Amino acid sequence: MRAYERKYIRIEYRKDVRLRTRSGVELLAHSENISAGGIEIVCDRITAQTIMPVEYQFDPDEPLVLSVELSLDNLGDTLHASCSVQNVRRLAQDSFGFNLKFNTFKQQGAQLLEGFVKEQSNYA
Repeated sequence: MRAYERKYIRIEYRKDVRLRTRSGVELLAHSENISAGGIEIVCDRITAQTIMPVEYQFDPDEPLVLSVELSLDNLGDTLHASCSVQNVRRLAQDSFGFNLKFNTFKQQGAQLLEGFVKEQSNYA
């Protein structure tokens, strides 16, 4: 596999996502896409600064970790996972995009997400 190839199928997924920082601050963001490996979220400046304080420098040994909660479908399937921030970019004056990598899932979250992505990719 070449460096620029994705390991997982990524699908468009535009829903609200609940986030919780390590310090317990609860936030709301909006997802853009999702895969079995991670999720891209978009948020405003205040939320971005809460996720990643100005003084933070990316450190692979001590990544920023967030808890995420999101609904995968209209049947009430909710995914709970721990994610690490992989990168952030400014999209507009008050809009920031974060790529989050799934680290761990609660219950059968990994299988639930994998099935959801496969099902949705078949509809595309």
